[in-house]
Amino acid sequence: MSTIKSTHDLLDQTDHQAPGISGPDAAGQRSNYCYLFKELADDPDAGRFTGTDDETTIQRLKDFEISMRQPATPLPALFTQLPAAYTYFGQFMNHDISAPIGGLLVNVGMTPPTGIIGTADPAGLGKEWRADTATILKHFVNEHAEPLTLASLYGDGPQSSDTEVRQLYHEDKRFRLAITSVTDDQTFVDAEHATGAPDIPRHERTPLIADRRNDGNLILSQLHLAFMLVHNKAMAALEGQHPTAADCFHKARKLVTLHYHWLILNDFLPKILSRSVLCKPFSEWELQQSEPNTVPMEFTTAAFRFGHSMVGRAYDFNANFGNGGRIRPTGASLQQLFNFTSRNNMEQPLGPPLQLPNHWVIDWDRMTCTPKPDPGPGDLHGGAERIDLDFAPEMLNVAGESRVMEHNSIMFRNLLRGFHRRMPFGQRLAEKCSVDPLPPEKVLEAMPQYRSPSGDYNDPAKAAASLGFLEETPAWLYFLCEAKVLEDGERVGPTASRIIAHTIVGLMRHNSASVLLHEGGAWHPQDSVLKDKYGKALTSLRAFLLYATEGISQAQS
Repeated sequence: MSTIKSTHDLLDQTDHQAPGISGPDAAGQRSNYCYLFKELADDPDAGRFTGTDDETTIQRLKDFEISMRQPATPLPALFTQLPAAYTYFGQFMNHDISAPIGGLLVNVGMTPPTGIIGTADPAGLGKEWRADTATILKHFVNEHAEPLTLASLYGDGPQSSDTEVRQLYHEDKRFRLAITSVTDDQTFVDAEHATGAPDIPRHERTPLIADRRNDGNLILSQLHLAFMLVHNKAMAALEGQHPTAADCFHKARKLVTLHYHWLILNDFLPKILSRSVLCKPFSEWELQQSEPNTVPMEFTTAAFRFGHSMVGRAYDFNANFGNGGRIRPTGASLQQLFNFTSRNNMEQPLGPPLQLPNHWVIDWDRMTCTPKPDPGPGDLHGGAERIDLDFAPEMLNVAGESRVMEHNSIMFRNLLRGFHRRMPFGQRLAEKCSVDPLPPEKVLEAMPQYRSPSGDYNDPAKAAASLGFLEETPAWLYFLCEAKVLEDGERVGPTASRIIAHTIVGLMRHNSASVLLHEGGAWHPQDSVLKDKYGKALTSLRAFLLYATEGISQAQS
């Protein structure tokens, strides 16, 4: 297995057919996507508004996106009590589950438009531009052979046939790390500097990690680094018990995976999913029998995309950029978190890219602490934003590249992606998940109003009613409405929760390293040699991330 070549799904991807694999290691290097409710996706009218054709449906999606455009003064953010770090743990999970390769627009025998969704409408856009499910599944595959096994972190390990993967490791099977850079910019002379702090290795514009999407923003990059540090600590804790470094690596990877899975099932999902799902044991989370290592389109295209709404405008990132920050008390902006990555040259205007400047090292204590319910004037809340139809304004222009965006809008891209992947409307998915669909008046209730300083406003509610969105709501949009109306934006709604729970438990049940199968499912972090400095088990994401950086003052070179 090579390093993950899948681009971030908001960036340009021009390959419309998954490239082949050759050589002795070709077998078993990829897995497949599927449809959880294939009979709905196979319906000729799947995702198409009643009485319309494909072209008219796409125009309605565009018209709705226009109604959702925010004025210069956006709505104030509403927050959950979930620490901001969970937004990015969800993104890390998503990358570990789904690494799509191939085309989002697939049409055998025709040349599709360029970009992830097309930078312009081709002439005569009609039904011929939507492939059937069989064609989509043939041309759209998952680079992860076994999703949810930390392949985004490990690749296929230090014995890989791929040179790039082998070079991620030292001879002793620990991850190679780099050291943050020291800036000579006098603007930051009074900043707090994490001297000798570790960073992911980088070369020119390339992060040297197994899944380069994990350097897409700085919080995610630092989270990926935290997993590398935990692996290295696991190696140190286990090396005396195993005769070879290879044996030790195998045990360390399994131990880190157990911690990861345990946190997903016992910390992340209990904080995210609807309580109507959480009241059931794991054994009842699957909607039907899952195929091994297959990821439902309903999950990756709609249900697990709630995190886009949780992204914040600014973060209490560290002592320099956060509450009481020495440089920017208003926090680290979303723009900065995208700029301080390999792809964006570490915000350095000249010369080769540096490692992360050492005044930008994340403070996990700030990013994982329970938010204050009533922060003081000017203080950052510290929580993830609510799951609803209101987005951080910068999410609309920094999450990808404008040259591949239609309307420069994450809203439109997600809606059009769902249409081209034949996503049924949310109401139909709710029925299949044995959930009462939202009545039109509740979908209407979920719509925001964006007022401008002059008093004018875009009216998504009016647009949704006139365009038919209240009775037939695109799945991704429906799941955001469900979260807002039924869970006050604090959790994912019941339909999306069932799809998410089904997918994650289904993947774990077919994974021999899964915490569900290890020791009869009875494994607990108390059984691990990895403990914090007080000897306590790592039973939360906060404990895990603080442990990762505990006692780390200088990285290996």
